[in-house]
Amino acid sequence: MERILKGAWMLAAALALSASLGAQARGADAAGTEAPKFVGREACASCHAEVHETFDKTFHGRKAQSNPKLANMCESCHGPGSAHADGGGDITKILNPKKMSPQAVTDTCLSCHKDKNLMLWKTGSHANSDVSCTTCHSVHKGSGNKSLTAGATDTCLKCHKKQKADMRLASHHPVLEGKMTCASCHNPHGGIEGNLKADSLAETCAKCHTDKMGPFMHEHPPVADGCQNCHLPHGSTNERMLKMPIQFLCVSCHNKEHASFTTNTTTQATWVQRDRCTDCHREVHGSDRARRFRK
Repeated sequence: MERILKGAWMLAAALALSASLGAQARGADAAGTEAPKFVGREACASCHAEVHETFDKTFHGRKAQSNPKLANMCESCHGPGSAHADGGGDITKILNPKKMSPQAVTDTCLSCHKDKNLMLWKTGSHANSDVSCTTCHSVHKGSGNKSLTAGATDTCLKCHKKQKADMRLASHHPVLEGKMTCASCHNPHGGIEGNLKADSLAETCAKCHTDKMGPFMHEHPPVADGCQNCHLPHGSTNERMLKMPIQFLCVSCHNKEHASFTTNTTTQATWVQRDRCTDCHREVHGSDRARRFRK
């Protein structure tokens, strides 16, 4: 399936590039003028001196020294610059990502960037929200080999405010502490369920929490169905990122357990608050020993 998707993306990128070049050629012919030509980096630098000076320090600038895809430097992304230069810097005669649609920007980037993690771009929530590559990456000012506009986590949290707030709650994954990033679980370039790297949330959690995933002889149905039944993955006020205190979480399903200990709803709630179900039922994720998940 991955090979099929990759092939489809490569074909789509090739067709898009061919269509773009064809449109330029047809436009030039219709006007009776020459098609734009590459003018070289020095011609660009004569006007864009500041960008010229800093570009070599960027990831794309360093790669341009050896990667044939970037042999035309600025014009590898902005297109042939002769018409732009001859027109005295006419901005309508050069490709400018700031003036392009999100899809056009993405197609330009994907004409070179064909990593397998990018192949699902059109299935992801970012593409569906009109986010483009330059929302998170900057060829001219980005840092690191990802050319991000900010740190890996800060880039995501610029938009994802709810998740940022959740990560500051008492119980959370150590993202803000720098021990993991959003990309530890998510592929920002695409994915079907929340841009997750795995096929489901349970499989994503299992990459780290292998001891909780089984298979077990005695399965706990809510666990087998998905971690999100009990946990909030970005953060919670309850221990272990639980949706609610453990006493109430268990009785939300097991509301008739230990009926001999209570005569009405009030006394049942009082009993539950005094004791935690996990004091006895410790293997709540599943057990190979006891059907009641006791150790």
